[in-house]
Amino acid sequence: MFLVWICVYFFGQKANHSQIKSFTWFLIILGLGQEIFDFGQRFFDSSRGLYDFSLSKELPLHPCHFAYFSSLLALYTRKESYFYIAYFFGMSGAFMGIVTPGGDTIYNISSNLTAHFQHSIIILNLAWCLSAFKMRCTKESIFFAFKVLNLLIIPIFIYNSLTGENFFFLREAPALLVYNPLLPTTVWPWYIFWIEMIFIPYCYLIYLPVKKD
Repeated sequence: MFLVWICVYFFGQKANHSQIKSFTWFLIILGLGQEIFDFGQRFFDSSRGLYDFSLSKELPLHPCHFAYFSSLLALYTRKESYFYIAYFFGMSGAFMGIVTPGGDTIYNISSNLTAHFQHSIIILNLAWCLSAFKMRCTKESIFFAFKVLNLLIIPIFIYNSLTGENFFFLREAPALLVYNPLLPTTVWPWYIFWIEMIFIPYCYLIYLPVKKD
């Protein structure tokens, strides 16, 4: 996918108005189609005993989901506020999801591929926003993303409490990060405070290559 991201980025820099419009719609349809296919695959596989399907855990409430749909909204509306959420959420969660995929939604080769593809689409959409739409981040956008993150935590925490789910990893640390030295503790709630503490410095580092100001 790395080569695809590069090709799409350079294509966006050279594309004319008609090509930009057509390819933008292609990305939107691709993104929506991928989500429908992914949901349908899990539902179908549950009937074959391959996956434990539960509607409460299938809702798109992880940070990567917000990055995913924000990237599609950024393509459709061309509003940079959606781009900010997609970029800062996506360049952290999506990248980690590509490098270390896991969780109970990964149960066979097909589900592994769709998970990789979902996270890759986020970065693909971001590459197009950067090149075709010339979207860029500001210092204020870092704090905007931080504010959105913390506003989302409140209803997500309530939902987790009612359902027993672990969206945003608010109930326990992600299993694949347990031995990651970047996460020095996995004890609740201290790992949440640690992530909150490093969010702004981390976002500042990934802001630098795409900064507007």
